[in-house]
Amino acid sequence: MKRNLSFTFIIAAFCTLGCNKQLNTIPKDFISPVNYYQTEGQLNNALNGVYDPLGLESMYANGLLTYLSYGNDEGVWRASGQVTGPMVYNYDPSEANINNLWTAAYTGIGRANLLLDNIDKATAVATATRDVILAQALFLRAYYYFVLADNWGGVPLRLTAAQSAEDVDLPATPVADVYKQVVKDMETAEALLPTAEQWGPNSGGRVSKNTAAGILARVYLTMAGSPVNDKARYADALKWSKKVIDMGFNQLNADYSQVFINHCQDKYDVKESMWEVEFYGVKADAYNEVGYVGNRNGIASNNIDFPGYGYAFLYATSKLYKSYESRINATTKVEFSPDERRDWVVSPYTWNDATKTKTFLAVTATYDRFPGKWRRDLETNLPRNKNYSGVNFPLLRYSDVLLMFAEAENEINGPTVAALNALNQVRRRAYGKLKAGATNVTEADLTGLDKTTFFNAINAERMRELAFECLRNHDLKRWGLLQSTLKEFAADIKLNAPANRKFTAIIGDNIQDRHLFYPIPSREISLNKAIKQNQGW
Repeated sequence: MKRNLSFTFIIAAFCTLGCNKQLNTIPKDFISPVNYYQTEGQLNNALNGVYDPLGLESMYANGLLTYLSYGNDEGVWRASGQVTGPMVYNYDPSEANINNLWTAAYTGIGRANLLLDNIDKATAVATATRDVILAQALFLRAYYYFVLADNWGGVPLRLTAAQSAEDVDLPATPVADVYKQVVKDMETAEALLPTAEQWGPNSGGRVSKNTAAGILARVYLTMAGSPVNDKARYADALKWSKKVIDMGFNQLNADYSQVFINHCQDKYDVKESMWEVEFYGVKADAYNEVGYVGNRNGIASNNIDFPGYGYAFLYATSKLYKSYESRINATTKVEFSPDERRDWVVSPYTWNDATKTKTFLAVTATYDRFPGKWRRDLETNLPRNKNYSGVNFPLLRYSDVLLMFAEAENEINGPTVAALNALNQVRRRAYGKLKAGATNVTEADLTGLDKTTFFNAINAERMRELAFECLRNHDLKRWGLLQSTLKEFAADIKLNAPANRKFTAIIGDNIQDRHLFYPIPSREISLNKAIKQNQGW
C-alpha cells in the first residue's frame, strides 16, 4: 500500500570511549537524545520508528498473521505433520515466535518512551504539532502493552526509557493494572488526535480519534471479560463504540468483498477500514515494507507471476464455512449462500497450477478450502514477489465497532432496538442489502432474541464477519470459551471430518488451562531477575 509513513528511524547508540586529551571533542554527527528530537522532521522520524514494529514479521507481517492467531475453529494449520508450535498448542518458553512478538512489542514501547521523554526539547515546533505526535506515540505504546497483556497477562510496565543496558530487572505488573495504564494513555491520546476526516482519505495507517475510540472499546470489552472480569467496563466499551458511531463519519462499504479488494489494490477506505498496518512494494524495490498478507493466509498456488504464489499455511474450517446460511435455488436446484461473505472469506475455488485457472469446489468439499479474503491475483503492485506482498492488513474495521457496540449494549441493557440495529447493519451488508437497488432489506435481520441468544448471535457474527483478522482467539479468551470451544471443535472433527483432515483435531487435544497466556520468554527470564514465569509453564 501507499506509505503514509516512511519507516526510517535512526536508533541512537550509546557508548563510552576511552580518549586522550586530543580526542575529547563532541562529534557533531553523533545522534543521541542530547542533540536529536529538535525539529518536526526528527520527531516524525522518531514517530515512524514507533509505528514500525506493527509491520515486522514477528507481528502483523507474519507472526500474528499465522502462527500466533491460529489454530482455532475458523482456521487450522494445514500441515498434517505439524505437531509442535503455538498453532497446535504444543510449545515451551523458548518458542521463537512467542519470543519475537514479545521483543517487537517492547521495541515499540522503548521507541515510544524515548520520543515521549524527549519531545519537549522541540521548543521550536508548534505545540499543536507536538501534541499530535505525542498522542500517536502514547496511543501506540498503549497498543503494544495491550498486545502484551492480551497474550501474557501481567507484564513489566516501563513508562520511561531505560537508562542503561543493565536496567532490565522489572517485575510484572498485574494484568488489571496494565490495562488501566493502557486506557489512561489511549484516552489521553484520543483527546489530542485529529479525526479520520481531518487526517484525510489516504490516512488508514495513522491513528485517528476515530481509531482510538474504536480500540478503546476493544480494550474495555477485554477488561470486562476473562481474566480481569471487571463487568463495569462494559459501560466504557459502550461509551467509546457509541462515540465512533455518533461521529457520523465511519460507515460500512456496501460491498463486503470490496473492503479486501481495496487492500489488494492500494486503495484506502478509511470510513470502513479504520486502521491498517501498511505494507508496500515487492521487496525488490527501495521500500522494503512487505508482509505475507494473501501469501501465507491465502489460496495455494505455485505460480509467482499469476495468480501469485500462495504458501497457504491455513485451511478455513468446515465449521466456519457452514456457519454462513445455505440455500437451494428453487429453479436451478443449485446450492448458494445469500450471505455474500461466505464465498469471499472462504475461497470457493483452488488454483490449477498447470492452466492458471480456477477449479471450483463441490459444495460438499467443506474441509478443503482456503482463506479467501486477500487474493494475490488482484494485486496491482507488480511484478509479484514469491514470498511477500504489499497488501495492507486491517487492525480495526467499522463493522467491528458496530458489533462491539451491540455486544456491550446487550450486556448492559439487553437486546435493545439499538443493539439489534447495530448487529443488523452488519448482517444487511453481508446479504447485499446496502447495495443500490437492494430489495427486501430487512430479510437478514435478527429479531426476538433474549440476552443469551443475542450473545450467541454476536459470537457467530463476529466469526463470520471478522474471520482471519486475528481476533477469534482474542474473543474466545475474553469470553472464557477458548478451551471449551476448541475441544468441542476437535470432537466434531474426529466424528465428521474425512480421514485426511482428522489431524486438525490436535488443537482440541492439546489445549490446556495454561494456554490462556503465553509463557514469559526464556530470554526474558534469563535476563530479568525480577520476573516470574506464568502459571503452568
